[in-house]
Amino acid sequence: MDKNDQLITKLRMDNRGNASDQLAEKIRSRILSGEIPAGYVFPAETEFCADLGVGRSTLRDAYKALESTGFIKRIKHVGTVVNGYSDISRDAPLRTSLMMSDFDELMEFRTMIEAELARLSASRATDENIHRMEYCLDQMRAHTDDLDQLTDYDTEFHLEIAKASGNRILIAAMEGARDIFRHGVHEAFTVDTEANIAEALELHTKILDAIRHGDSERSYALMRRHIESINERRERTESAESTESAE
Repeated sequence: MDKNDQLITKLRMDNRGNASDQLAEKIRSRILSGEIPAGYVFPAETEFCADLGVGRSTLRDAYKALESTGFIKRIKHVGTVVNGYSDISRDAPLRTSLMMSDFDELMEFRTMIEAELARLSASRATDENIHRMEYCLDQMRAHTDDLDQLTDYDTEFHLEIAKASGNRILIAAMEGARDIFRHGVHEAFTVDTEANIAEALELHTKILDAIRHGDSERSYALMRRHIESINERRERTESAESTESAE
């Protein structure tokens, strides 16, 4: 079975849900993963529909959804072609760009946006925002032995800081990135877990204290330190693992 046959097998429908939405999502996820590369030309419609076991309207509706979000384009005398990263990131939602980014890019994005959110929150947070942050932090402390729960409350803590900023654009950016951020937080906790959790709790406590006391500059600095510490711990771990494998 060649690569194209393997791809078609993965894209076939399972008869659940809307067929065109399902097909569009399957194609989208494989473009994001790189399994379907930029420049890939899909088979001719008649052949592709027969291979997938779908009607032309299903395939065309799936293409329409993918084209509207920048994943593909139709080129006369060529066919339906997968766009490159720049085209996709220009037209697709922020969440899609984040899904296509690597760990370092995500950390840079988090450092910039979350540090500013912490600064804004220190001067704008309401009593309700503070109460929600306290609750999330308490729940993080109570679930240090459950990474899934810990990650959920960690993510909610950061989202509450975004909400406290009162900036609707930044709040929307954080909400749109929720799943990607959650995945990044969970992955971070799997590295040097005990020490990482202890440091995260310490820095979350200090960030909350700075926001509670309206200290914008300290909130900003602590949030930067928090995000940077995640990257530093990952780099130290990767360096240690590289040294061990070399030995």
